[in-house]
Amino acid sequence: MDEDEKEVRSLVGEKKQIEAKLIPAGGNEFHFLLQDCADLIDIIDEIEEVSSQMGEKEHAAFEAKIKFSRKVRRKAKDLKNFEQHLVSEYENKHITLEHGKRMVSIIKLLRSKSVDKAKREATEFYGFLEMGARLEIINDLLLKKKAQNERAIRGVETQLSELEWLEKEMPINDEQARRHAEYVQMREKLSKTWLSHVQVLKSVPLYELLKKMRENGLDDVGFPKITETDADALSAFLQKSKLEAKSAEELHEMAGQREQLLRHLGVDLHLFRQEVAARRDFLFGIMSYSPDSRSLEMGSPARIYLSEHDVEARKLVDMLSELEKTAKQDNEEWERANRINEKRDGLAGANKAALTENLQKLRALGDVLDKKAPHVKTDNNEKENGIVGSILKFLGG
Repeated sequence: MDEDEKEVRSLVGEKKQIEAKLIPAGGNEFHFLLQDCADLIDIIDEIEEVSSQMGEKEHAAFEAKIKFSRKVRRKAKDLKNFEQHLVSEYENKHITLEHGKRMVSIIKLLRSKSVDKAKREATEFYGFLEMGARLEIINDLLLKKKAQNERAIRGVETQLSELEWLEKEMPINDEQARRHAEYVQMREKLSKTWLSHVQVLKSVPLYELLKKMRENGLDDVGFPKITETDADALSAFLQKSKLEAKSAEELHEMAGQREQLLRHLGVDLHLFRQEVAARRDFLFGIMSYSPDSRSLEMGSPARIYLSEHDVEARKLVDMLSELEKTAKQDNEEWERANRINEKRDGLAGANKAALTENLQKLRALGDVLDKKAPHVKTDNNEKENGIVGSILKFLGG
């Protein structure tokens, strides 16, 4: 933090020094001056290039001479346009009279082909460009520092907010959190027990399963429905055809076999098609049945079935029934405990006093980053005498 502040103050100080040199020459909006300097330097470089080619073009072909003379005329026109532009810049108070006249003087030197002298006269303007380039780098660095500082402030503010939230929260009710964990564990055990029962039911011979479905209402727990009449007809066929040992999966597989194979097994094809093949969806429903957690809600047929057919499951159901009396409140407390512990882990022992002090330093650094350099006032006792007078004064010796 101290190193950041030291670096920022150094950059701000350097920025002030540069602006203190640029503002007297170009005012608060000295970017106009910097652009004029850049244009002037470009013109000097271009004229220097043209001047260096003068000698070799004397012996060039006619077409090359014509092309070169056009280039020279364009440069002369550029000089004239820039000179007129400087008048406008002065009128708009983008440059001082002194700097404007010096630029015009440099243009005159360029017209007289005194390029080297023009470059020497433009030394200050080269310096302005260097200062402008450095200022751009400083501004970029300060913008990055400002973004970093703002992120750091938001981070510390978030930590303080979370600390204040923790201070307001009531202590965790460990008993409620424990009950919720026990409730989840009991639910998982009961789900596994029910899944095991379902797998057993799916694998028993269909003849026996139809009896169980009739006696225990298995269609209520999720198995596919079949009418009592259809169940009786199917059971009678399985017994008569000596297929009572086949499971739903085995019969479904047989329904997909070739009739020649079924005939070889001594199966009555007409009745098989009518009682088994016609009920392939029913058979597939038994094979594919997979219970979900909702099938074990309080008072559900699945719970009742387990309580009646499994002693251990009955114990689990009794324990769950007791835990479900406070399940909603226990779950809410468990979620609250998770939020609290997550906040604590994220803060990793953060100290409120230290965070507050750090926030104050970050905000102070932000003030430094936001602060604008003071404008340097320039003395200007010249009075405007209209556009003609200004132009004469500007272009005068």
